[in-house]
Amino acid sequence: MLLSIDSMVAQTSLQGEVRDAVSKRPIVGASIKCVAHPEGTSTNHRGSFHIRVDSSVTEITVSALGYQNRRIALLEGDSALMVYLEKEDQLIETVDIVKKGRYKNRNPATELIDLVITHKRKNRLAQKDSLYFQQYDKIKFGMVDPKPGFKTKLGDMSFFFKDVDTASLKGHELLTLYLQEDISDNYVRQQPSRTKRIIRNQHKTEFDSRYVNNPNISSYLNYLFQPVDIYDESIFFLNKLFLSPIADNAKMYYKYFVVDTLKTERDVFVRLRFEPRNSSDLLFHGQLVISMDGRYAVKNVELKVDKKANISWVNDFNISLSYFKNAEGIMLQDTSRVFVVFGRGKVDALFGERSSVQYRYDTQRVIPDTVFNGSPIEVRLSTGEDIRDRRPVALNAHEQRTYTNIDSLNDLKSFKSLLAVGYLLAQGYFPVGKIEFGPLEYLYHMNEMEGQRLRLGGRTTAALSDKVYMEGYLAYGFRDERFKYYLRTAMALNGKSVATFPAHYLEASTQYDIFEPGKAIGYLKGDSFFRSFVSNKPTKWLETEAYKLGHVYEFGNHVSVATNITHQRRRAIGDLRFPLTVDSTQSLAQINTSDIEVTLRWAPFEKFYYRNLQRRTIIESYPVFSLQYNKGIKGFIGAGYDYDALRLSVSKRFFMNQLGFGDVTMTAGKIWGVLPYPLLEMPNIQETRDRHTISYDMTNSMEFVADQFLKISYDHELNGYILNKLPLLKKLRFREIFGARMFYGQLSKDNNPYTGDGVVYFDTHKKGHTMTHVLGKNPYWEGYVGLDNILSIFRVQYYYRFNYREHPSISKERFKLSLNFDF
Repeated sequence: MLLSIDSMVAQTSLQGEVRDAVSKRPIVGASIKCVAHPEGTSTNHRGSFHIRVDSSVTEITVSALGYQNRRIALLEGDSALMVYLEKEDQLIETVDIVKKGRYKNRNPATELIDLVITHKRKNRLAQKDSLYFQQYDKIKFGMVDPKPGFKTKLGDMSFFFKDVDTASLKGHELLTLYLQEDISDNYVRQQPSRTKRIIRNQHKTEFDSRYVNNPNISSYLNYLFQPVDIYDESIFFLNKLFLSPIADNAKMYYKYFVVDTLKTERDVFVRLRFEPRNSSDLLFHGQLVISMDGRYAVKNVELKVDKKANISWVNDFNISLSYFKNAEGIMLQDTSRVFVVFGRGKVDALFGERSSVQYRYDTQRVIPDTVFNGSPIEVRLSTGEDIRDRRPVALNAHEQRTYTNIDSLNDLKSFKSLLAVGYLLAQGYFPVGKIEFGPLEYLYHMNEMEGQRLRLGGRTTAALSDKVYMEGYLAYGFRDERFKYYLRTAMALNGKSVATFPAHYLEASTQYDIFEPGKAIGYLKGDSFFRSFVSNKPTKWLETEAYKLGHVYEFGNHVSVATNITHQRRRAIGDLRFPLTVDSTQSLAQINTSDIEVTLRWAPFEKFYYRNLQRRTIIESYPVFSLQYNKGIKGFIGAGYDYDALRLSVSKRFFMNQLGFGDVTMTAGKIWGVLPYPLLEMPNIQETRDRHTISYDMTNSMEFVADQFLKISYDHELNGYILNKLPLLKKLRFREIFGARMFYGQLSKDNNPYTGDGVVYFDTHKKGHTMTHVLGKNPYWEGYVGLDNILSIFRVQYYYRFNYREHPSISKERFKLSLNFDF
């Protein structure tokens, strides 16, 4: 305690601004260092800085590229400084500027870029075994130029729209809707490659959790505005990869020009300008400042995206990065800023910004192995510390008021009503007290068995309890005149929220409903309003009564274990029949199973959106592995089958720089046991797109069956790589998409109704055709090609079935038009 108190007393806060002595304009990226002490920081885009220094610090040095260094003595009581720097005499080499001329692939600029690329490994600290630094991140998101009526016609909410920032974006008003600040300890190890980020201080705006999932906002904005490093081969932004101007193959896509040479008292730098060879590609234009001390490291970089680039909804996009040289002569990143303006045409609507400051680097620290245990990113908030006392960069006046303005807005009844309407339209749920009803899409459905179906569903919210969760529905079919139901509950076992990661909970569910053969039980089972109109909708049904008890345990390293015990009673209804192969005059009345399931899942570095127990992975380059084992127990609660099943799945996104990205999912499995075919593997049809499952668009329900199988899917988005290079067409900004699905499987003799006598025959269509088939020597294939970004919101696809086209009542080809909002 005495040590911590002494540390607090020995620290003081110092802030100020650095400006040009002549023009009085702020200097961005100026370095502030304490003499004989490790503390240091740099100025932000407004020329401001904020730093916590030891009380024994008596002098600081201020330096900036192109300016004379200045040494300033600190007087007792100094807390705010205004520092003016004089420009340093520079030697500017002769530069010929030619309006017209052919670009030469071999010139002084490309020769210098070759040296930068050659020295990238050294400048990325690859030779250092460990690295530590602290980082301050600020993420903002809000409106650009709110409509004047918002300030006068929204009643008690109008006050919020009057507090706008007019200085951050010239000629525009910015209204911040979301603000998040993090201060973290960061650890890097090279061999083996490991990283750890521990967030020690955090402050962020939050809306009413009944309507807004605040952690999802944070996850999404952190996903969009990821940290940027010029030494990466590509820079990820808006789910796209922009090739770095110093990537290994950058010269194939960029042109480089020497602008000038800057010679200071200690160092010489060369400023390069670069631009894309094709302005429609996902490339940058901007400037690089490169050191000429033999390391050829990047000192500063300015990146912009050409307005002709194939990006929708983005009107402006800028990245600024600054690096400083430490005592070892290594360039370390000290500041970065990503600023983007979203809109349509000439109308700016929204903005997003991420500003980061890295400081207190230590390249000599020995990092214990225990530091890297658990999740790569952890929130361990320091008790008793206010982020206001640790910010290296102070907030401006508008940013400081954002927190209080959001709190005041949340207290307004009118604002809560507005959130409720938005939540219903966006999520399909309507909150009523501590529960919410929905989803709206599942209120009405129509199928051949039930006719018109009405369903009322709902779920609890954290307002009732964050450690216990319940969901369920009651449905009624007007043709079969039967009620159906579903009820599920989950209870946390770790004393924490049942929804947050890492989770540990026990769950139980019961369900009575009708299912197409091969479909799993669940709250959303495919009976939405839109599924009433698909061409290959189910025609055969099983009346199912199911009971399930499960346990889920997630480890901090994104390894999870899920165990389930499920009992199901399935009965053929309607015109579905299960004639016995041993005697076709007799039919199997019920299929009863008792099943133990264990699933191991590993999703390294996974990020996701969640609402209650539902999760959706934020797709990055990391793979997801899943191993599932099922054991059927004959005789347990009347179960009639003994079987074993093993399924292995893996999915991964491959980023291919200018060629876009491709998503690959593979599933292989085998089922042991003599079983009726509804218990075997069937391709899923037109399910909700999920990275970890494979669904098919051109197969019919129950069309194929197998007890050992392999499924592969591939989807690729070229991001306009080809069409961007075609005259006239490139102005449309279309993007090419294509993909394929494969299903290959075999059916053992015992499970094949044509060779075994212990199973059931395949059922037939109304016209007498056999509905289910055993694959031959060749796997089933279907594929599609299409165009995305039509009018910025439409996607059109042409699907084609390559084989097994002789099967009756199938679609051989199909066009599909869908809405697809993507940057």
